[in-house]
Amino acid sequence: AGTGDDSAPPPPDTAMAPAAAPAPHAASETDRRLAGALERGGLWWFLMLFLGGLALNLTPCVFPMIGVTVSVFGARRRERTVKVLAHAIAYVLGIAVTYSVLGVVAALTGGLFGAALQSVWVSVGLGVLFVVLSLSMFGLYEMQPPAWVLQRLGGADATSLVGILLSGLAVGIIAAPCVGPFVVAVLAVLAQRGDALFGFQTMFVMSLGLGLPYLFLALFSNLIQSLPRSGDWMLWVKKVFGILLASIGLYYVLVGVVPRHAPWVLPAALVLGGVYLGFVDRHGSAKPAFRWLKRLVGAAAVLVAIPVVIALRAEGIRFAPYDEAAVEAALAAGRPVMLDFSAAWCLPCHELERNTFTDRRVIERSRDFAVFKVDLTRYDSPEAQALRTRYGVAGVPEILFFTRAAGEVRAARVTGFLPPGPFLERMEIAAAAR
Repeated sequence: AGTGDDSAPPPPDTAMAPAAAPAPHAASETDRRLAGALERGGLWWFLMLFLGGLALNLTPCVFPMIGVTVSVFGARRRERTVKVLAHAIAYVLGIAVTYSVLGVVAALTGGLFGAALQSVWVSVGLGVLFVVLSLSMFGLYEMQPPAWVLQRLGGADATSLVGILLSGLAVGIIAAPCVGPFVVAVLAVLAQRGDALFGFQTMFVMSLGLGLPYLFLALFSNLIQSLPRSGDWMLWVKKVFGILLASIGLYYVLVGVVPRHAPWVLPAALVLGGVYLGFVDRHGSAKPAFRWLKRLVGAAAVLVAIPVVIALRAEGIRFAPYDEAAVEAALAAGRPVMLDFSAAWCLPCHELERNTFTDRRVIERSRDFAVFKVDLTRYDSPEAQALRTRYGVAGVPEILFFTRAAGEVRAARVTGFLPPGPFLERMEIAAAAR
């Protein structure tokens, strides 16, 4: 690829990937805009970061953050708007602190954003934390700090504020491993600068953009408490949030232990939660109208689980495990190659598998490629590090395309989740490079 020798595939370490520095990725437009903003400096740079952080809310990684935010604020007692806003700001600051610290790490090491958070123990620890927190929603315990803690922190309000800040820190950890074109481009800037303060400022502003919608979500969640009060009614609502938190916790535990089963948490939660909340739990059943509402919610949850199960069982692209000899053989035969770099803990990777790789058009077009999956679940292992360096992979998911004539088709590289239509366009670009 690129050597002019038609009799044999070129050496993979020179033709298929760079030897050390990360390869240019497909988000060249993002790179150009960031470079322009950085050149202008000051306000333009930080405005671009803020808008980029805001756009991250459209990625699959932040979906669990929405559920946790609703649970944290929706299950609280009705409070004044000013107080809720203060707590929401503390929550967003918790998210920002997590990202900012990781920005410093990225600036000093040039490493993947959130790589330190992609271990089995972090996933399991977060999962157990959310499951334990969910138990309070079911009335198993009440979180009441000791009196001396209340005194030192200035009362229950201050303690609550600290708790909200810590919740934001945990939620920041959930989304931190997400990698998309924008984050990869920002990382490249931080790695080149090597300035810890610049890394902190950059990620702090970006995380403020990411966290802005959660200010409004927190306020909206608190409005739930302004609905007609009823002891039984509120207990039922708390159990809804409890099931939500427990499901997110179980998902992260399975991601760390048996990741192939993690996607099944959603349909299981919909079915079991729907049956329990709609037909088993007795809270609020004394009122006929609310009893019927519960049944409708429970039945709707069970019905929604059906298409989810169908999607999980859908046949997708059948990737072969990565094998260097097989890749070289495919290129030698004149067949284009698609490499999918993914990991078990990677939410966008699962989104690609469920939504993009199961699309009929994508499956049909993939038959013209030799397709291989590079498993980077053990991200910091020597084998994974060697492959990441060799192919210039900054994070997961990344999908690379190669042909005999062109080597890597850089314009076709996919970073982060991409829906079927745009992904098919990248495949066409790669196929045309033969």
